Amino acid sequence: MFASWADFYKSDIQSVYAPWVAPTVFLVFWLLAQPDRRAGVEPRAARFMQIYAPLFAIETILDPYATGPLARWLGFEEPFATLWMVLFVLLGDFRVYLLVFGVLAPERGIAAAVRRAAAWTLIVPVVAWSVRYGLEWRYGSLPSQTIWISYEVAFFAIALFLERRALPTIDFRRYEVRLYLRAVLRYVQLYYALWAVSDLLIVLRGVDWGWGLRAIPNQLYYGLWIPFVYLSFFSRRYAPINRSVHAAR
Repeated sequence: MFASWADFYKSDIQSVYAPWVAPTVFLVFWLLAQPDRRAGVEPRAARFMQIYAPLFAIETILDPYATGPLARWLGFEEPFATLWMVLFVLLGDFRVYLLVFGVLAPERGIAAAVRRAAAWTLIVPVVAWSVRYGLEWRYGSLPSQTIWISYEVAFFAIALFLERRALPTIDFRRYEVRLYLRAVLRYVQLYYALWAVSDLLIVLRGVDWGWGLRAIPNQLYYGLWIPFVYLSFFSRRYAPINRSVHAAR
């Protein structure tokens, strides 16, 4: 059906329709079970999660369609086509920061989480473009994929920084929140690391199956993100931890 992994990756089957499956199933689940009556990992953020999850499940479905078939149908040309795609890339990163800050400091409210997330969303693009221009100044013209490798490595570093520096500041009485956010940030590190490895294989070695490997982080990013963060938030696995911590105190 496909002549190569690259053809498969660039097809609408992989890039548009496959990422729809998990968030669509999640939305049906959420509507049938809505709202989840459990308090979740952080009870003060439960209402936030009930807004966040369906909102970004819908955004996840719209993203690949808007940047793929819709953009082609509307005849987007450069530079608007790239700007349109970058807008959704930034929105995808914003949702990570919003979740982290919304659960990390629910007492500040959603508006504060939105402001902090918006500010942090600007860091990686600035770093990635700076690295790209620095490399081109030093080595001349580079493959177009270079900007994405820079972006992926930079976001991996930011997620690692948040895990190592922000999470230890959480009060010990909220230990289960620390565990949850650690799992979330490591999930983000996983799909950005897989993207970076895939792109390095494609650019440096010309490995065709690198495109097939790239489909895995695509599913983690688009399809499975919302089911993972939502179901983990309300998972019972954190309840025994919570009780044991307070019993020990």
